[in-house]
Amino acid sequence: MRLNQRQIEVFNSIMISKSVTAAAAALGTSQPTISRELREMEQRIGFDLFVRFGKRLTPTNQALLLHEVVRRSFLGMEEISRAASAIRVHNASNLRIATIPAYADSIIPRVAQKLLKHRPAVHLSLHSLEEVSLQHEMATTVFDMGVTEGRFEYPGVASQRIDVGDQVCVVPIGHRLSQKSLLEPADFDGVPFVYFSQDDPYRRKLDDMFLAAGISRSYAVETTTATSVCSMVAAGVGVSIINPLTAATHVDKGVVLRRLSVSVPYTLAVWRPVRRTRSTVIERFLSVLTEAANEMRATLHSALDRK
Repeated sequence: MRLNQRQIEVFNSIMISKSVTAAAAALGTSQPTISRELREMEQRIGFDLFVRFGKRLTPTNQALLLHEVVRRSFLGMEEISRAASAIRVHNASNLRIATIPAYADSIIPRVAQKLLKHRPAVHLSLHSLEEVSLQHEMATTVFDMGVTEGRFEYPGVASQRIDVGDQVCVVPIGHRLSQKSLLEPADFDGVPFVYFSQDDPYRRKLDDMFLAAGISRSYAVETTTATSVCSMVAAGVGVSIINPLTAATHVDKGVVLRRLSVSVPYTLAVWRPVRRTRSTVIERFLSVLTEAANEMRATLHSALDRK
């Protein structure tokens, strides 16, 4: 089974316009032609893409799944077109960055501001992905660079790590633990705790730390992003321990930050396909990333020194 480009264009246009008539107009052809090409596509793939109610088409679940893949493909083509236009008009550099949500909400906006201030012609594209998806995309060289926290090994992918300090405690304003400047594992005994998901690498480190200390926290809720953890803490759901980058962006924002007596070092990892030339834009991005990490670390330490 192999679909041709025209069939994919027809399917995408119908999914976007929700109408055969509108799709025909968008593609500059007739409604019967669109209907015929859609039927041929369905015959080729072996399942219905739409449920037909008179002239109205309702996409099936299979169509929705397929269109997600098609949509990404068309976005890729649009990105190529934009890149070609940018190179022609501005002789610009394009930089496609993949990162996890925790960094998309914390350090990457600072890096973007610093980078574009001195290199305004750079076309920066940021994609926020969960760790597993990001690793897959980096392995297929879709992006110029990935910024994440996990370790993974793939042929053709090089990495370097940046130390950004220790993880820190985050507690609600007015919570009894906010009265202490330094929190020990024993302070969390029986306290409602906001957990990261079980596949989070730092969740496992913290679980091991509390297990070794013989401390049992009270389960409050589990979530996947550091920003969500802070929102839960600010709402009084529980306390938690988060990465220093997210902590730095939440100074004086509805939560109290405190040091943890046990050091839990936190590093971010930068990944890039080795087959790609290490351009001056990438070098500049790495330099600005390190600079921003150091600034955020200083901001966090200043906040932690206050009680």
